[in-house]
Amino acid sequence: MASPELPTPSADSAAWHPRPIVVAHWLTFGLLVAAFGFVLGRDYVDGKALESLLLMLHRWAGLSIALLAFTRLVLRTRLRLAEGTSDDPAWQRWIAAGIHALLYLFMLGLPLLGWVLSSAQGQTVNLPWGGHLPALMEPDPDLADTLEDWHGTLAWIFAGLIGLHAAAALFHHWVRRDGVLAAMWPPARASR
Repeated sequence: MASPELPTPSADSAAWHPRPIVVAHWLTFGLLVAAFGFVLGRDYVDGKALESLLLMLHRWAGLSIALLAFTRLVLRTRLRLAEGTSDDPAWQRWIAAGIHALLYLFMLGLPLLGWVLSSAQGQTVNLPWGGHLPALMEPDPDLADTLEDWHGTLAWIFAGLIGLHAAAALFHHWVRRDGVLAAMWPPARASR
């Protein structure tokens, strides 16, 4: 069974999101996959050195996600998104806006919580270009255990929200066939 082609707006259509927004969206997705992969991969490796490397990469991915989320918010204030091609009812648009807001909250909040967690564990967060983030508190093992639980639980809730976001995009593509996914899909733009 052949998959349907993504709708491709005409050259004069406003149905494409601006390229910087599309690039930032997919770069964020790649960093999210990496961040989850690095932290989950720690359970499958032997040796403290490799575990430490994966944790460091997880932290760098998290910091990059937070910086990129902030950049994306700035871009969204400066660049106009494509006009909606969907005639969803208002309640669905409100849910979509709410999920988007939660996604940004998690992209900014989880790295901050990770930084607080690292401080409570007495661990330094080194930066890829040198230097490190300042400790936000004195080491506190009991608080660190609580924060680690929160960080992990919130990360799985975040993964669920990402899944809902992806499911909605696929619903628009496969069921509604309204071009919502095409507006953010780089191959659709390239095939224009």
